[in-house]
Amino acid sequence: MGNAKRTKPHEPDYVLLLTVGALVAGGLVMVYSASFVEAFTLHDTQFYYLLRQMIGALIGTIGLVLALRVNYRLLRRFSLHIMGAALLLLILVLVLPTSLTEVNGSRSWIRFSGGLLSVQPSEIAKLAMIIYFADWLSKRGDKIGNATYGLIPFSVLLGLVCGLVILQPDVGTTTVLLLIGGLIYFAAGANLLHIILAIGVAALAFGGLVNFAENGRILAYHNPWDYYDSYGYQPIHALYALGSGGLFGVGLGQARQKFQWLPQAHTDSIYAIIGEELGLVGTLLVLVGFAIIAYRGYRIACRSEDPFAALVAVGITSWLVFQALLNMAVTTSLVPFTGLTLPFISYGSTSLIMCMVGVGLLLNISRYTVTRQPEEKPDAWSRRSPALDFFRATRQTVAAAPVWGWYRRPRLSGAGSRRSPGRATARRSRPGGR
Repeated sequence: MGNAKRTKPHEPDYVLLLTVGALVAGGLVMVYSASFVEAFTLHDTQFYYLLRQMIGALIGTIGLVLALRVNYRLLRRFSLHIMGAALLLLILVLVLPTSLTEVNGSRSWIRFSGGLLSVQPSEIAKLAMIIYFADWLSKRGDKIGNATYGLIPFSVLLGLVCGLVILQPDVGTTTVLLLIGGLIYFAAGANLLHIILAIGVAALAFGGLVNFAENGRILAYHNPWDYYDSYGYQPIHALYALGSGGLFGVGLGQARQKFQWLPQAHTDSIYAIIGEELGLVGTLLVLVGFAIIAYRGYRIACRSEDPFAALVAVGITSWLVFQALLNMAVTTSLVPFTGLTLPFISYGSTSLIMCMVGVGLLLNISRYTVTRQPEEKPDAWSRRSPALDFFRATRQTVAAAPVWGWYRRPRLSGAGSRRSPGRATARRSRPGGR
């Protein structure tokens, strides 16, 4: 990560903040555009979903500011309590009556006041799991490479969270949780052989669960036209929406698929409506926004000297970016439909609030990152690929943490091997040596 110096708390990453603000603002516009037909049909007002999303954005903004201002290190004291509360909510979803939890065949919500207020515990579990795993792994030290103290207990903890979510069933969120957990575990310095073994076992188990819980969607993925009247209907009309948008789209608010053709147009399929109304240009702008989040988020992880903060930054960034990529892949039929929302843009108050709180923590961590000396030049690896350096840098940050009682100076990638003093002396004393 180059020579760096510890600094006092400084300004947060405003590029990240502005990018997220633009996505949230654009999301409000697209939620209204994608939902006003259904809102007027079901609720007699075209602003029904927009108003609820604006309330979520307001609460999310408050949560972002609080997460930004409160020292992130306080979370370590309550990480176990946060994880316990999230697990309790996940259990409540499964034991409460279906009239309070089930929507579209999935028991993923807890509804209050006759459905006027709802909470999605799996969205809360994402951030809770990141905080707890970052704390747990940062305390393991070099024991992470030991299967007894690292891989096995970590797999049990991750399996517990994912197991409660897959029982809802919610394959999309389970996929995101597995990705988050795996990336945090890798960034913490886990044994590569353990990671390969865990991926293999998880792939087999997850494949069996998906085949059991979402068999219809898997079949529709291979040939949606054979299942047009059931599981293939939504993927086909999502492709219709994307294809009809062309380069610049049919115009904001002018999409045809949202007129009760494309299901979940304002939630799971909002990326398709963006493509129809704003065209390829609009979809690429969204993709660029998440690319900026990925770069700035992993950059924050690279420059954090606190192992806990580095792992939290990796987890939050991976959550936001990979969930967005999965939503885009689903919309374009690259993977089967999973029911994932597009962060910051899709309708869903719980998702929006938790994403904004996560960004607040990321901005908080960015205030405590190290800065380069003005005269310092980046090393050769950073010049080649700064965006791909985050895992190497994060693993070095965690491995070199002085809180574990030892410090190992990370060797820069590409640095040449040093000549031993003995060899250098012999060379100087050699007759005719230069």
